Amino acid sequence: MQPIDILFIMIGSVLPDIDHRRSIVGRLNIFVGFMSHRGFCHTLLGCAVLALPFLCIPGAVPYVFLGGVSHLFGDRLQSVFSSKMFKIKGW
Repeated sequence: MQPIDILFIMIGSVLPDIDHRRSIVGRLNIFVGFMSHRGFCHTLLGCAVLALPFLCIPGAVPYVFLGGVSHLFGDRLQSVFSSKMFKIKGW
């Protein structure tokens, strides 16, 4: 794995939030008002579609997709640990 591959993973990890108006990439999206957060972009198919523009860069698509999937995994973990079962009183 090359350093450039890590960069593609990092780019892919923020792409699913293109549907959130406060995210880094969401601020650049002129269609963000018509999208629902954690909708299509937060699916495996959505991650694949978001990786398509990187087809012009040889070898980038798998790493961008992997970054997107890591974002989805992180969101799922967050939803599990933010449930009432894991709440700490006063936090």
